Formats: sequence, structure tokens, C-alpha cells
Amino acid sequence: MRKNRLRQLLDADQPSLGTHLHSSWPSIIELVGHSGMFDYIEFVAEYAPYDLYGLENMARAVDLFDHMSAMMKIEQEPRTFLTVRAIGSGIQNVLFADPRTAADVEACVR
Repeated sequence: MRKNRLRQLLDADQPSLGTHLHSSWPSIIELVGHSGMFDYIEFVAEYAPYDLYGLENMARAVDLFDHMSAMMKIEQEPRTFLTVRAIGSGIQNVLFADPRTAADVEACVR
């Protein structure tokens, strides 16, 4: 199993340097990896369109660099995450089909 560079640094109480990416394109990850400047890449998934194939290719690109690992920001609640992803992708309208209470509706509007 591949070593987790970020985990190693955290466990050793050492500083780490990372960068945020809003793209899962492997070529961008390779550019970052070849720079040798970063310990990890944070893929900010809530602001970037991606699919599972892109995510797998991103992980494969990170695997090319022993000095670097990856992190992905995950939303706590899927409804909020999917809403942000839809709007960020250019969807202009969102239909919340499952509110059951007034509090659910208020949460959808927030």
C-alpha cells in the first residue's frame, strides 16, 4: 500500500504545504507533482464538476508522485452538496422533491 505523505507529516507534527485544485484533470495534477513543491493536493469537489472516472484518473495521477498525496473536500449533507454541484455546473433551477416538514423546506431555501 502506498504511503500517505500528508498523514506522515501530521503524525510527525511537521508542517505541510498543499494546494487547492478545482479540476480533476490528471495533467494539472502532474504539473503540480513535477513542481515538487507540495505535500498534498486538495480537490475542492464542491466547486468543480467531476465524475467517477475523472476522480479515479486524478487519484492515479497523484500515485505517480511519492512526495504527494491527495485530499477531497466532502460536504456533510448530500442534498446541499448536490445542490451546490448542480448550480456550479450551470443548472439554473433545483427541485427539492422530498421535503416533509416546514423545517425541511426552510433548509432547502437557505
